Amino acid sequence: MKKLIFLSLMICACAFLSACGGSDEPAAPAPAADTAAQTGEEAAQTPDEAPAETKPANTSGRALYESADGVLKKASSAADSITVGDDITSIDSFAFKDCTNLKKVIISDSVTSIGEYAFSGCTALESVQFGSGLTSMGKNTFSGCTALRSITLPDSLTALPDSTFMGCTSLVTATLPANLSSMGSYVFQDCKALKKLTIPASVSSMGSSVFANCTALENVQVGAGSAADNASLYPSSTVMVAK
Repeated sequence: MKKLIFLSLMICACAFLSACGGSDEPAAPAPAADTAAQTGEEAAQTPDEAPAETKPANTSGRALYESADGVLKKASSAADSITVGDDITSIDSFAFKDCTNLKKVIISDSVTSIGEYAFSGCTALESVQFGSGLTSMGKNTFSGCTALRSITLPDSLTALPDSTFMGCTSLVTATLPANLSSMGSYVFQDCKALKKLTIPASVSSMGSSVFANCTALENVQVGAGSAADNASLYPSSTVMVAK
């Protein structure tokens, strides 16, 4: 009987020790945080930037000037080249005045008028490309554009107002519109590099001092019957040739 009790106690003790030993085993490690979730959180904290090559380049001329109701009001003084868009119908007076960084301007066919002093004082301006729709310009439009060497005006233009190119000291050649009807006063005054010019027969009125101080003017071809057919309009050294 004592042996039976002893065996029973031993069995209970073993069972107890076994149970205690199981509880002492190290707990399973907690699962690692979700790597994908962590990556997503990091991405949310630091948004990716698009690669530089995929970012759209700002090539629109419209970003370089202010306009309203089809009128170009003011151009950026920092721009060296501007294309006037086909949503513009007129360029306001003084719009580009003293934009001394400007070298090149392309004007769309939609532009019908340019206001006075619009490009005056643009001392770096070398190239102007006119559209075919231009019908009028204001006085002093390009006065003081000292880097301008050549200009070709569209045939749609019929009048050159006072002092249009006054002080364009580097201007060598100027192609006038075939249907030009009038030239105001001082149009080419102080264009000291101007050498040759052809004036169409359609010119019926000329202002005073159109070619004052054009000291390099060598040859002027004048259409028969033109108001420009008058030697007193030119420097004494200029040779006037009838077309």
